[in-house]
Amino acid sequence: MSRTRRPAVQRYHDRVAPRYDDSYDDDFWKWHDELTWSYLKPFLPLDLRAPVIDLGCGTGKWAAKLAKSGYAVTGVDISARMLDRARANVPDAVGAVVPQFVQADLADLSDLPRDTFALAVAFGDPIGCTPSPAQAIKQIRRVLSERGVLVATFDNRFAGIDYYLQSGDVDAMRSFLRDGRTHWLTSDPEERFAIATFTPEGVRRLLESNGFEVLDIVGKTVLPMRHHRHLLATSPQRRRWAAIERKLCRNPSAMGRASHIQVVGRARCGSDGPENG
Repeated sequence: MSRTRRPAVQRYHDRVAPRYDDSYDDDFWKWHDELTWSYLKPFLPLDLRAPVIDLGCGTGKWAAKLAKSGYAVTGVDISARMLDRARANVPDAVGAVVPQFVQADLADLSDLPRDTFALAVAFGDPIGCTPSPAQAIKQIRRVLSERGVLVATFDNRFAGIDYYLQSGDVDAMRSFLRDGRTHWLTSDPEERFAIATFTPEGVRRLLESNGFEVLDIVGKTVLPMRHHRHLLATSPQRRRWAAIERKLCRNPSAMGRASHIQVVGRARCGSDGPENG
């Protein structure tokens, strides 16, 4: 695909792929990922033979974690260079199951078989970076098996308020709060891809109107520890702060402070969403 035809989100991730992991290699992200895994574990398939899919897999962080746990993993990303990194990072699952990788926009998963995956994860807000999050949710519902589970993160709209206050642009703030649309902050205009942000209620509506039953919603993270990384330097410190975080993450009043919203949805039986797939 030529540079002029690649979507902005693909151009950006193709460019940063070689050094992407360096941006997420510190005490905060270690703490953040430990929380993510603890929230995900209750929804892992009991049957290790059940196929799972990592949507917006990037360099394969979560695909690798799932493969090491014994699952047959398929990784999907819009960026070919991210997939190259993932192929190098994701090991064969227990039993020598070879991981699969597919280049695709989450709004068009037509190259994947329907009714197949017991679990889909979509971490790092990839659904909100598609042209139509609702279409992406419908596509995800199509590839999930009966009662399959989606665990996904979305940018919390309220977390964007400070940025617009700092810019001093009241009209931009009004527009953002009205429709939740913003863009990735990068110096190259050709890489400024649109991002849809959501409130916790908006995430629930998005899933429930497209074939899912919502099982869980958490704020991640309520404590703004990315600004206090020095408090997470040791494992005992991370555990103590994580205990406080877990007490806050499902509190509806506290959830508005979180930078992201993590939601768990289970595919409703006999439903491919309002447009029936």
